[in-house]
Amino acid sequence: MQSSLARLFGSLALFVAVCSAPALATNYYVDSRAGSDSADGKTPETAWKTLDRVSRAEELEPGDSVLFKAGEVWRENFKPRSGSEGKPIRYGSYGKGAKPSFWGSVSLAKESDWSKVGENLWATRATEIRKLSDVDLSDSNAFLGGGAWGLHQESGAKVAQKVETASDGSKTYRFDCEKTGTARNHIQWCKGVFPIKKGTCYRLSFDMKASQEFGFGVSLMKSGAPWTGYGDAVVSQTRATTETTRGTILFKANRDADDARVTFYLGGAPEGVSVEFGNFAVEIVEIDALDLAPDVGNIILNGSKAAFKRWTLDDLKSQDDFCYERGEGRVWYYSKENPAKVYDSLEAAVMKHVIDHSGLSDAVFEGLDLRYGAAHGFGGSGCSRLVIRDCDISWIGGGDQYRGGGDGRRVRFGNGIEFWASASDCFVENCKLWEVYDAALTNQGSGTNVERNIVYRGNTIWNCEYSFEYWNRDEESITENVLFENNACLNAGYGWGHAQRPDPNGCCLMFYSNTAQTKNFMVRNNVFANATESLVRSDVEWTPEGPQMNGNVYWQENKELPYALWLRKPYGEQEFDDYRAASGQESGAKIKRVDVDAILAKIKAKP
Repeated sequence: MQSSLARLFGSLALFVAVCSAPALATNYYVDSRAGSDSADGKTPETAWKTLDRVSRAEELEPGDSVLFKAGEVWRENFKPRSGSEGKPIRYGSYGKGAKPSFWGSVSLAKESDWSKVGENLWATRATEIRKLSDVDLSDSNAFLGGGAWGLHQESGAKVAQKVETASDGSKTYRFDCEKTGTARNHIQWCKGVFPIKKGTCYRLSFDMKASQEFGFGVSLMKSGAPWTGYGDAVVSQTRATTETTRGTILFKANRDADDARVTFYLGGAPEGVSVEFGNFAVEIVEIDALDLAPDVGNIILNGSKAAFKRWTLDDLKSQDDFCYERGEGRVWYYSKENPAKVYDSLEAAVMKHVIDHSGLSDAVFEGLDLRYGAAHGFGGSGCSRLVIRDCDISWIGGGDQYRGGGDGRRVRFGNGIEFWASASDCFVENCKLWEVYDAALTNQGSGTNVERNIVYRGNTIWNCEYSFEYWNRDEESITENVLFENNACLNAGYGWGHAQRPDPNGCCLMFYSNTAQTKNFMVRNNVFANATESLVRSDVEWTPEGPQMNGNVYWQENKELPYALWLRKPYGEQEFDDYRAASGQESGAKIKRVDVDAILAKIKAKP
């Protein structure tokens, strides 16, 4: 193993050196205050303004740099552009001041953002919709690509579809669901292909009726792999009842595309349910709305405190309880007075990655600040040759993973940096991560994938549920050459999300179930100090080819808490040698007092 790891780290050192080396290339500047997207971006005086301009900058060449002005803030979700092997695009900063900051949130700090709707109950202002009378989309079937709808079933779902055509040519679609599966994607009913335009709002409406009441999801998305989302549902009325009602979805497209489709997710409905759809219509509308779709996972108060997310209006009983009403796209908030009078700052974290690195390759991110997102800080699948260095990532996660609201599975998620499914040659170094709902750092996946050559080194992590989490599920998947070293993992489970979780289990190191072919995975020379449940947890009995742990420092200030949970058995400080024997790990580990408060005070004292 040592020789394999040595080769890995030698190659990665060369890769990082190449990524860091100066080159004869162009610098582009971005200034959120004084910039202009119509400028050329090549000097601070002619800087671009928005992240959207960077995302669509076809003039960017491999080896170029995009520099964001220090001390400024962008409230956009960012989709960076790729470089080429040996010539990454660098995303950094220029000027003096705080790190340029990317916020995945909507401010709710104006009193006019809120309306009183009951005793101690407030709601964000409703979405106003205006139909554009000069747009004719009377033939909704033609707009949606013509042809028939497609039905997809998986994981044991069994559905019979019937189509009835009335004398006027209108169609009613009936689904008799003998088996519905366990997840919404197990039954998909889709229509496409059709064009969409970025920023345009499309309202899809239809009649619906079911033999039993249930809610379902609808997405605007790419019609083929990798099944990217093409817009968010600003308003969504998708709960079928035993009476015929009118369903409505209002989508705001997030890109120009010619290959969009609409997908209805009917899986997980009650067994034996029958549902009918008909009388479809499509309109283009204008809206005036707070951009809170598809979910608000957290509201950060004065930059230092989290409101408490609940699932239904009936759950709002204490100051700073809130819930997100998916149908109307609004936040409901319990407060004795207007929340904007109680707090100077209310940042509603929206469920999107702050930086989406899906499909990204050959990019370096250095000296950036990411915060207030309800999905991941950095997140995405299928990435390669990325360097994330000296970045701050905080107040991340809490979004409704399955978008079902109180009627769904009630699972929240959100990681600081996540490499999902296939990822290779990625390097995370000297970052600071805190107040993350799930894991600060993680590579994980399901379905056949390859996770290879990933290094996490010299990062400082605190107040996250997990400092580092790993799992990969598919016997055909491969995880190899992963190194987690010289990281300080502190106060796991002491963050904002712990009290709000249905499954509080704060751990510095978390290994869930794993079926991937795993080798050359090393966890060494880290500090694991203070965790609400255990410093290390593994639900997997690793083979010699699995993760190997050695030379780490362990410390629990509270001696009643275990140091390790190995195959569900707790081991405290006095049983540490028993843990070594049971796990076959940590021959070189140390139990040593760690002054966590002093470490964090030193970090926070730095400008």
